[in-house]
Formats: sequence, structure tokens, C-alpha cells
Amino acid sequence: MIKAPIRTRRLAVNDSYTFLMKELEKVDSQILEPLTGTDWPRDMPVITGGGLLESIASIDVTYGSTGAEDDNLFFEAANDIPVIQADMSKTVARTFNFAEYMSFSTMEKEKMIQVGRDPETFLNKGIRLHCDKLIDRNVYRGFTKVASTGLCNNPNVTRTSAQPHTQGGTDTRWSQKTADEILNDINTVISALWKNNDCSSDALPNHILIPVEQFGLLVTRKVSDDSERSILTYVLENNLTRQQGGDLVISPCKWCKSIGTDDSDRMVVYMNRVDRICFNLTQPLRRMETEYADMRIKIPYIAQFSEVRFLYPSTVRYLDGI
Repeated sequence: MIKAPIRTRRLAVNDSYTFLMKELEKVDSQILEPLTGTDWPRDMPVITGGGLLESIASIDVTYGSTGAEDDNLFFEAANDIPVIQADMSKTVARTFNFAEYMSFSTMEKEKMIQVGRDPETFLNKGIRLHCDKLIDRNVYRGFTKVASTGLCNNPNVTRTSAQPHTQGGTDTRWSQKTADEILNDINTVISALWKNNDCSSDALPNHILIPVEQFGLLVTRKVSDDSERSILTYVLENNLTRQQGGDLVISPCKWCKSIGTDDSDRMVVYMNRVDRICFNLTQPLRRMETEYADMRIKIPYIAQFSEVRFLYPSTVRYLDGI
């Protein structure tokens, strides 16, 4: 009998071991996708439909009178009656197109189908995720490439700075403040916004966005050492909107970090209502006709959405330095 060389036998043993391990390997049916998320459905009203458009226009109107306020009082001997006037203008919001396609060979598809996988399933999820994240950026910050802005950084929105800590110094951060000082910051912004809109109940803000770190502070810190209530609960119970019969929501938002004056953190206070602020999803993500070329499959996807439309910019306000 001729014995195989030692090196050959070792290779045979290694190959057998590898084969055995492959046979004993159990493939988990769960696919581990990236951990990511978007918050725009929570924070921004959307109007869906309309098709592929060049822009979205809204008509603004302001009213005036030829007389002063007292001139509208009518007396029997009066012969000069004021005339109402309307000044109409148009505001245009741009639309942005999203386009992406998946591509794979027909052989690749056949091979994956044999093991219970379909490349279209994975790639379809990836495209939808990319589109959703693009809309998320559009809603909160806009795109530098086209000089657009979003909910958190519109230059036409009034912005102020938080008050310094009452113990002295210039530090305005919430991490150095008491529960009452944080509540005062929030109520000061709400009060100024409300007053700037003629104290209209339709202008009382119902939504506040703050960075994740500040939200965690409100949740974990207590009002005082002998209290069981968190600062968040205290603020939600005692804010000006609540006292006027409304409901206020405070939500964490990663886009509020380092976006304020001198890269400080920002609080965004606004009315989360479709007739106050919104954006248009004119064309929801749509799969186009499949293309076949050189044994490859190409499937295009398109979508279209508008920049954020500040229908009433005066109902949004920023507070920096929190």
C-alpha cells in the first residue's frame, strides 16, 4: 500500500473539518438590517399627491382699511366710510426629485432564489430607506447643494437666546439650570410667539423639539431632591399652552444639536398643524418599468417632494443656547 504524503493527508483532514463545520452551521433566517430611523412623520404634516410638479404655490392675503381703527365707527352724520383693501401675494416652494435604481445580474438572482433569498427584497428596502432619510433631512435642515432650509434652520424665523443661569455668569445651558429656569425659558418663547400673533389661540404652539441630550435631562432629573416628578412632567403640566387649554408635545430631535448661534443647541417651538407648516409629497416613491440589458436587471425608482412650506412663519420660533 502506498501512503499519501503527510501534507496531503493534513489537507484532507482540514477539508473534511471545514465541510463538517459547514454542515453543522445554522443560518439564522433573520436579516440584520442597519439601525436607523426617521422622525419627520411625527414632527411635520405632509400633503400627499399631485404628481410630478415644478413647484408648489400658496396665496397669501393681508387686509387693510383706508381709515384708522376709530374711523370704522359709523355715525348718522358721517359721509366718509372706510374701504376694505386686500393685498394678495404668492409664495412658491420648490420641489426636489429623488431617483435611484437597483441592478443585479440574472444569474445572481437565480442563485439567491435557490437559497430562499431575493435581491429585490433587500435592495427595495435599501432604496426606501434612502428616500426616507433624504426626506428627513429635507424636513429638518434642507440641502446645502440647493440652498434650501428646513424646520430647524429657516432664516426667516425669529430666534432668541436662552437666559443665563440665575446664580450668575453667562452659562445658558439647561444642564446648569433648575426646573423653574427651564420652564421659564419655554414659557418666555411661547408667550412671545403668542403675543406676536395677536394672542390668537390658533397660534399657541403645540410642539417643541429639543436635542436628545436635553430631552434625556428632562426625563431623568427630578424637580427637586424630595420630589418624584421629573422636570419633563413638571414642564408639561405648567407650560403656557397647557394653561390655555391646549396640549404641548416635547420631542427629542437629533437635528437640533449644534445648529444654533455659535454652534449652540437649539429649541424649536411651533404649531404642528397642516395649515401652519407642512411639505408636499407630490410623488410617493414609485417603482418604474424594469429594464433588461446584457443579462442584467435594472429597476428604477422615483419620488418627488417639496421643501418645507412655512405658511405662517410667525408661528415658529427658535431658542438657542439651551
